[in-house]
Amino acid sequence: MPNNFDPHDGGKVSRADAEKWIKKFDDDRHDKEKDTKSIFFGKDFLREVLDTPECVGISFFFARKHSAFAGKETLNLVLVPRRADGTLIWAKDFDGKDGGSGESGYNQGKICPPTCS
Repeated sequence: MPNNFDPHDGGKVSRADAEKWIKKFDDDRHDKEKDTKSIFFGKDFLREVLDTPECVGISFFFARKHSAFAGKETLNLVLVPRRADGTLIWAKDFDGKDGGSGESGYNQGKICPPTCS
């Protein structure tokens, strides 16, 4: 069966369900002062990702990344745009800030903690 990714995939959930699921995840965090609770990405950044040619949506990959704040690897997200056929669209003009060059995914959201409301 072919992968079909549609720009309409996804939907709303009730606030009650969302809060229940968030609380369950939060209850399972071992180190509440340092383990990732949430990651914020601004709308301009998300539009930039969505404006990738041929992009019908974004896949959010769970990842482990070293956190200088936590002093250990913590949960993180890597965002990669997808085409309708499911193939990933890796960015080609990466500036090498993290020591790489060539193809890349998207990251650099604000991690909570330490950046929380």
